Amino acid sequence: MPEDTNNKPTQKKTGVLKYLDNTIGDDGLRTDIKITLTNDTSAKIVGVVIISAFCVYIIRSMFIPKITK
Repeated sequence: MPEDTNNKPTQKKTGVLKYLDNTIGDDGLRTDIKITLTNDTSAKIVGVVIISAFCVYIIRSMFIPKITK
């Protein structure tokens, strides 16, 4: 009986690598991508946008002098 060589332990891909593997197949870029936004994901996106805007405001106020008349 031949040995099965396909039973190698594989690393579980997480984060960006998992999404890249799901979008890029053997034939190229897959076009049948389904994106599901959950409440948790939506809250994270909104939080990142708010924090980014606040950081831009702080950095801008530090480096751009205020113009007074």
